[in-house]
Amino acid sequence: MPYQKRVNCFIEVIKTQPDLFTATDWIELAEIVNQLSEDSAEIWQAISHWIETHPEIKATYKTKLETTSTPATSLDKHLGPGGSQPKESPDQPTGDPALLEKLKNEIHLHKPLDLPKQSPS
Repeated sequence: MPYQKRVNCFIEVIKTQPDLFTATDWIELAEIVNQLSEDSAEIWQAISHWIETHPEIKATYKTKLETTSTPATSLDKHLGPGGSQPKESPDQPTGDPALLEKLKNEIHLHKPLDLPKQSPS
């Protein structure tokens, strides 16, 4: 699934370059992932939206994705007529339950311990 691959690539950025993330970034990411279901598409949509507002992280993510991508020829084998993405059947699960847990764990493991405390509003 392409969404799982993209989320896993983002997790690799967290693992290998946690210094790119500010204390605020860690707080935002933790809040985002705590509101998500296990649906890979939903997870990726939330992360990709967040990445768009963080150019340095986005650039690092794109570089990592390009270096881990499979050649276009192998991707073409999974495309439908006219190069379209095949649709998943409704009874097929759209996500990996472990993917969300993996993302949550990596955010928790790599965020700094001395995050600023938020004052109640």
